Amino acid sequence: MNSANKNLTSDALNKLVKAKDLDTVDKQVESATESNARKRSNSEARKAAESKTDEFYKALEMARGQSLLICIKGYPDPDNIASSLALEWLAQLYEMDTKIIYFDEISHHENRALVKKLDLELEQYTAEIDLTKYRYYAINDSQNIELPIQLPDPCELLFFVDHHKPLGTVEGHFIDIRENVGSTSSMYVEYIQNAPVVFRGDSSVETKIATALMHGIRSDTDDYVNATAADYKASQFLAPLVDKDLLSLISRQAISAKTMDLTQVALQHKDIRETYLFSGVGYVREEDRDGIGQCADYLLHREGIETVVAYGVVGNSFIDGSLRTKSHTLDPDKWLKDVFGKNEEGKWYGGGRKDKGGFQIPLGVFSKCSDRELLWILIKKTIDELFYKKIGIDSQSSRDGDLSTGKV
Repeated sequence: MNSANKNLTSDALNKLVKAKDLDTVDKQVESATESNARKRSNSEARKAAESKTDEFYKALEMARGQSLLICIKGYPDPDNIASSLALEWLAQLYEMDTKIIYFDEISHHENRALVKKLDLELEQYTAEIDLTKYRYYAINDSQNIELPIQLPDPCELLFFVDHHKPLGTVEGHFIDIRENVGSTSSMYVEYIQNAPVVFRGDSSVETKIATALMHGIRSDTDDYVNATAADYKASQFLAPLVDKDLLSLISRQAISAKTMDLTQVALQHKDIRETYLFSGVGYVREEDRDGIGQCADYLLHREGIETVVAYGVVGNSFIDGSLRTKSHTLDPDKWLKDVFGKNEEGKWYGGGRKDKGGFQIPLGVFSKCSDRELLWILIKKTIDELFYKKIGIDSQSSRDGDLSTGKV
């Protein structure tokens, strides 16, 4: 090789090395930038959480010695039950007189087990309960502040804590809504960690609360599938404080016979359209309402299905439905709102979060229809056509048997 060729080869090699060095430097800079961005994001989230915790205790101090009514909206579930217990414990540290009430039946088998095994003091609302003594009220794990009862004046909203998209305007003394957290229970663990007394879990009351909070986190994050850093951090704090045997017992309750029957009906009447599965299960007793959501959970395991909607008529008073999805592009909250819209008062019929949602539509005057079979045919046809229109397919097309009759 002559001298000129050697110099040419050497120059080319030097340029290649420099190019690789520059590429490496670029990647290192990019990695460092991403790392710094994550650190800033985590720092900002931590500061926001600390700020909210400070506000929480300022609200408690303001209401010290007053009475607080803690309201569980909708069907009680592990997350709102646990959050209510945690709030009660914290409020009592500030000499507050508290009561936890719920309005709808505790229908899910795990929720009944939670209340029974932990011997929780929850009271279902009746007209005999005197509400005039309560100065403040609180709502956890709910998308709005509307209650099925009228609270007497001047009862004010003291706390509203939730991890869903809010439906409507929420006004109160303390509002903490974080959509980037998987459960309301995790938010209350943050408050507890900064309580004026140390939460050690060395009393029966604290053990019950820790166990309930852990179950609330596990339940609302779908066994940690949808957990966030805040949920893992809260679970780490709770882990040494819970009654593990009791937690295991609560989490392994047998599925009720009614829910099994409902699942069979859902399978028989499944309606598969592309990657969607719809199933109308007919009339459902109010105490079995949670079975609709469990049906949707089960049906989502079917191969090729990304989104499931199961629905039925509950208590002969409203259409109740549950949506479950593993699609990366479908937003349950927007999807259901697009399908069903709002009522005359501007309230959405449906809503949801990352992977699940639900809707309720009152039957109104149609609940008086004596021909239940005819009414169900009308309901199913209307609901299904709304779904078909949303996903943009012909209601007559199918890929899985004679879906017009529910036979597959």
